[in-house]
Amino acid sequence: MYVCVCNAINCRTVKRCVDDGAASIGGVFKATGKTPQCGKCFSTMREMIAERIAPAPDALAVAAE
Repeated sequence: MYVCVCNAINCRTVKRCVDDGAASIGGVFKATGKTPQCGKCFSTMREMIAERIAPAPDALAVAAE
């Protein structure tokens, strides 16, 4: 699915960028070499980044033990 239509950035690309260290929308754009255009992708991209960065619930349970 395309997250950013203006720059043809799809969800796989966003996930890969976050896995490679991008922790913000700007980081994703920088990693792809693209420039934000209309901004309609920001909320979706922000949610994807937060989900990818947040530790999984299972990881929290193991860490607490």
